[in-house]
Amino acid sequence: MGEAVFDLARRARFAGLSGNFALGHEILDGAVAEAGAEEGARAWIAIERGRLFNSAGEASRALPFFGEAWELAQRAGDHNLAVDAAHMLAIASDVEAAERWVAVALDYIDAHGASPHWRGMLHHNLGWTYFEAGRFDDALGAFRRDEAIREASGNAQTLKVARYAVVRTLRALGRLDEAIALAEEVVRLADAANDAAPYVCEELAECHALKGATAQARHFAARAHGILSGNAAFAKEEPARLARLAALAGDAAGAG
Repeated sequence: MGEAVFDLARRARFAGLSGNFALGHEILDGAVAEAGAEEGARAWIAIERGRLFNSAGEASRALPFFGEAWELAQRAGDHNLAVDAAHMLAIASDVEAAERWVAVALDYIDAHGASPHWRGMLHHNLGWTYFEAGRFDDALGAFRRDEAIREASGNAQTLKVARYAVVRTLRALGRLDEAIALAEEVVRLADAANDAAPYVCEELAECHALKGATAQARHFAARAHGILSGNAAFAKEEPARLARLAALAGDAAGAG
């Protein structure tokens, strides 16, 4: 029974990621009968129901489902799912509640041996919560903690994502030289691995533009635009950023 519900919950998540929230809810409605009274299965339904509402911009409707998942997963002994629920409660909450839920999740990991991979994610998402609230110093602290965890893990991709957040926050703080130094290191490592780092190149373009270094801004904007203009999701969701890159890159991007 649990496996059937898990598969349905996964299908509902994919539907939500594609923006088809109605289908996601319909799939979860069908999973309810499969779950019965099994608390672990009900926890999966609750967390995915919450994710659908949160992704649709309805955080207030999502929170009770994340809370239900948190309680059910604990009772079922599914510690990783419990941490996931606490992590989603932090994402959907205001800053003060997010801080509390991150602390709860970190303590829970220690107490129950949940996967340590959650640690970096918890700090990372709290960093963006701080960032969106304009608390850039707090955001930088959270992102630096995530960066240290990712660096210790040895995973180049997650470290690149963590460092992008650091660079973005340094720019917001006006610490442009530090942002440029770290971003250039990220791009150097990405180039050596034949990997793309368009978002970090975007940051380099913006930082150089703020410093009045037009040639460098144009170079990195063209690099970022060349990749991101071919990303259909980015072009649809971030038209202003794409237009900004084209403007910074000048004719090099405009002709692309």
